[in-house]
Formats: sequence, structure tokens, C-alpha cells
Amino acid sequence: MRDTAIDPTSHRPDEMHKEGRDDKLTLEATVTIAVLIISTFTVILNEMLMAVALPRVMADLAITASAAQWLTTGYMLTMAVVIPTTGYLTERFQMRTVFTLAMTLFVAGTIVAIVAPGFPMLLAGRLIQAVGTAIVTPLAYTAVSSLVAASRRGRVMALVTVATSLAPSVGPLISGLILSRNGWHWIFIAILPLAIASLIIGHRMIRVQSTPRKVALDTLSVALSAVGFASLVYGLASFGEGADHALVSPWMALSTGVIVVAAFIARQLQLQKSNRAQLDMRPFSMRTFSAAALTMACFVTAGYGTMTLMPVVLQTSYGLTAVQAGLFMAPGGFTIAIVSAIVGRWYDRIGPRQLVMAGALFDAAGHWYLSTLAPGTPVWLLLVPYLVLIVGQALMWTPLFAASLGALNQHLVPHGSAILNTLLQLSGAAGIAIMFSIMGTAGARYVAGGEAASAAMAHGAQQAYLIGCGLAVAAFVAALFLPNKAGANRAPVAAH
Repeated sequence: MRDTAIDPTSHRPDEMHKEGRDDKLTLEATVTIAVLIISTFTVILNEMLMAVALPRVMADLAITASAAQWLTTGYMLTMAVVIPTTGYLTERFQMRTVFTLAMTLFVAGTIVAIVAPGFPMLLAGRLIQAVGTAIVTPLAYTAVSSLVAASRRGRVMALVTVATSLAPSVGPLISGLILSRNGWHWIFIAILPLAIASLIIGHRMIRVQSTPRKVALDTLSVALSAVGFASLVYGLASFGEGADHALVSPWMALSTGVIVVAAFIARQLQLQKSNRAQLDMRPFSMRTFSAAALTMACFVTAGYGTMTLMPVVLQTSYGLTAVQAGLFMAPGGFTIAIVSAIVGRWYDRIGPRQLVMAGALFDAAGHWYLSTLAPGTPVWLLLVPYLVLIVGQALMWTPLFAASLGALNQHLVPHGSAILNTLLQLSGAAGIAIMFSIMGTAGARYVAGGEAASAAMAHGAQQAYLIGCGLAVAAFVAALFLPNKAGANRAPVAAH
């Protein structure tokens, strides 16, 4: 049974205050989690669909690559700004209210993108979508940690993992299929029915009650968060997408981001003494949370970089079409779904450490083997190490989220979820920047040596994959500090 200690500042749903005789989910909790998982899949799928469509958008709207990249960079920037506020929103309002706001914004942004006659309106639609995505994504993790008993949390968290991992894997394939027959507008048309259905069902059926805390929004925290996290993501994304096209120097953006985020953290440390922090930093006082966050940062940096780099290399160096590249990536999503279902049950029995350590080793092995495959390697041989590292990621996702949020007092769960999702954005941007920068630098040396550009890119990618191997090894070391057993620390956290 989970610890029933109640924090006086918590907003745990009323039924969770009662001592249950079993760990079965209530109907309200089941419906809530199911709706949030489907909605999370929808918004993340939308995020991934646009990357493949950028060349078509550039041609149709007669815009440059530096302008088009704002459709993805702007999305990441908006999410980095909004996600840190989700802890406040979840504490301040009922979950249904927050969900309805998020999905309404997402639907509105999708409609704007569908009718967009040009680039400015399309970008506006994408940014509105990003606000909704940023709010919805942490809600699923918060709901599982709040509504599911510790003895079943791994199995249910695995479903969220499938949603967040399957969408990036099948997104390129779906986008390629749509673009093979229709224009880029149809990407948003295809997403709209799913978004509307999620909004209607969620608004009508999410009935989990909570006791919101009337916390005032600290405008200084919002400003610092917006400037700091946006600067960090922009600087990292500028490196990854080509610093020559950046409006502001990546180094200046990163320096500004580090300074302002430091000021934001200092502000939160001050406000959390009276439980008024926009993003409470006390989750880091828990060893399990800190170790999980560090492990996640390492393997996500490698994973996002590889997942973004590989389709580019497949099309540029191996001559695959967008659809073929999507077909190559698609088995990864199904592999994650299968492995995550198994891992969820294992986690409930043996805890996070062994699973995450094993996952890090698989991840390192997959990256290392990719780094040994020279240009001209048969595509099917690339698929084998790719699936090995995918298995490694699947072994890590569920245990890290379940263990980190399960270690927190209920009052801190929304803040912990916001922290982890912000970390994912920063790590993802860093991974893309690192992988593409290494590939570009190494590839340039091969071109200077007389090698063709396509082969040089493949050689450069080898160097990038080797860095991914090193990051996976770092994740293995961080995983040594995770607990052996699954459990929850629900002791109240005093304001101090």
C-alpha cells in the first residue's frame, strides 16, 4: 500500500485521501488517465509531423530554410517558456479546467494552421499549438503519479511512455504518406479530428476532484522563466540548425539563458519558503528524483540527437525517400510499445535501478555499433543497432518517470513533472545541437580530404553516434544512485 501521509498543502483528489483496501483504479481515474494518454499522443504526433514537411512548406510558401526552421524552433521555444508554469496551473485549477484550456488552444492553433494562407499565420498557428502541447504533456505524468497506487504505477506509466515514444517513431512515416498524395495543410487536417475528440471527451468525462491552492502568480518568475528557458533553447537550436542563420549569436543566447535561469532558480528558492514558487525546486532535495533527472538528461540528449539525425543521414547519404526513412524509423515505435509494456510490470516488482542500468548499456551498445558502420553499409544492418538502442531507451523511460515522481510529496508532483518536461526540452535541443554540430564539423574534414558530401555526412554521423555512446555510459553511472525497489515517498515537505 502507498503511504497515506497527507501534506496540508497538497491538492490530492478526495478519493486518494481515503485508505483503500486494494490498488485498483477508480473509474474517474481510469477515464482521466486514458484521455490524457490519447491527448498526449495527439499533441506529440503533431509536433513530429512538421519536421518532414519543411521542404514542401519552403517550396509552397517560397521561404528560406532559416525562416522555415522557426516552425520547429518556435515550437520548442514556446514549450520551454510554458512548461515551467504548468506546476502553478495544476495546483491553482482543477485538472479538467487545465486540460480544457490546453486542448482548446491546441484545436484553435490547428485550425489557424489549416487556413493559413502564408508563413506568418502558419507560424502563429504552430505557436498556439505549442502552448496547448506544453500544458497537456506534463498532465499525464502528474495524473499517474497522483491517482495510481505505487504497486501499479509502473504498468500505468508504461502506457504514457508508449504515447510519448510511439508518436515520434510513427510521425515521419505518417507525414511522408500524407505528403506523398496531398499538401502540407493535410497534416493539420488529419490531426484536427483527434484533437477535437480529445477535447470533447476530456471536458465531459474528466471528473477527478481536487482542492486547488489559491497561489498568486509571480510575474517576475514568469518573466525570468520566459527569457531564461527561451534563450537556452534558442541558443542550442541555433547551433543544431546552423548558427549562420541565427538572428542572435548562439553563444550570446546561451550566456543570457544561463544567467537568467540562475536568477529564476534563486527566485524560486526564495518563494518556496512560503509555498509560493511557480516551479518548486524541492524535488531536487530527493536523491531519487535528482538521480533520475540526471540519468534522463544524459540519455535524452543522446536519444533526441540520434532520432533527429538518422532520418537526415538516411535520405542524404543512403538515398532513401522520406517515406522509406519513415518506414525505417517506424519499427522503433512498436519496439518501444512492446518493451514498455513488459518493463512496466518488471518495474513494479524489481524497481528502477536494474532496468535503467540495463537500458543504458543497451543504449551505449547501439550507439557504439552505429559509430562503426561506414558509408555504404546495407540499410538493414543500420536497423539492428538502431533497434538495440531503442530497446535501451524503452527500458529507461518508464522507470525514470515512475521513480522520480513517485518519490515526491503530492504537493510537489506537478512541479516535478514540469521540471522533468522542461529538462526534456532542454536536453532534446542540446542533443540535436551536439549531434548536428559534430556531424557537420567532422563531415567538413572529410569533404576537405576529397570525399563526396553524402559519404562525408555518413562519416560525420559516425562521430556523432560515438558521442551518443559516451552519453549513454554517463546515464549508466547516474543510474547507480537510483533505488533498488519501487516505492513512493509521500512524507510531507515542510515550507522552509
